[in-house]
Amino acid sequence: MSAWRSYRLLVLWQTQRLKVFLPLGIIVQSLFALGIVVGYPLLFPALDRQTILFLATGAPAVSLISMGLVAVPQLVAQARTEGTLDYMRSMPIPRVVYLLADLTVWLVVVTPGVVFAVVVGTLRFGLELQPSPLLVPAGLLVALTCTSIGYAIASLLPQMLANIATQVLVVFVLMFSPLNFPPDRLPEWLAAVHRVLPIEAMGEVLRGTLARNAFPLDGSMFAILIVWCVGSLAVTLRILERRA
Repeated sequence: MSAWRSYRLLVLWQTQRLKVFLPLGIIVQSLFALGIVVGYPLLFPALDRQTILFLATGAPAVSLISMGLVAVPQLVAQARTEGTLDYMRSMPIPRVVYLLADLTVWLVVVTPGVVFAVVVGTLRFGLELQPSPLLVPAGLLVALTCTSIGYAIASLLPQMLANIATQVLVVFVLMFSPLNFPPDRLPEWLAAVHRVLPIEAMGEVLRGTLARNAFPLDGSMFAILIVWCVGSLAVTLRILERRA
């Protein structure tokens, strides 16, 4: 069987496997977006334009990251426990084809929630965003990086530890990551940590491509995401091949 045919069949199989989760995933992403654009403003006595822009552009980032770093590890770890991954590995299919097919499905799963977050933020605050021509490739890079890291977490850790790690991550993302506020509000040590981690870079890339007139793009943020994405894919592929 050719690699292309294997890829297409795996995409179809994984789509069928996640058909129950798909609407639930979109609902969860939508709730994250609503919580930010509707709930977060209640914490501020007054909203200036910068705060509004951070909330409106941060919502799609949080929505996307919450799926990639929380839902993906949990479901992939569950598939490992159930034996689904072992079954797929038993087939004469290159491991890289299986990984690419799985990531393709996850990219499709996370996209609707991100679009919803952008629409809700725009309508809630009455904004006219200035999207960059790089918006689509930037969004795909962020989505691929999120899902790749989530996949690596699930591949490295047992299911229980993966679930605990995702709960810690969601708190870290929502409360201690500069997605809905400027990074200069963080303590210096935490700001330094975020200069290495990919979370701030994800927010900056999405922010800079959604509202390019307000947030200039920094090429180093793309470099950080590419390094994390390639590294996560390499770790995951190595583990898949080792366990074959």
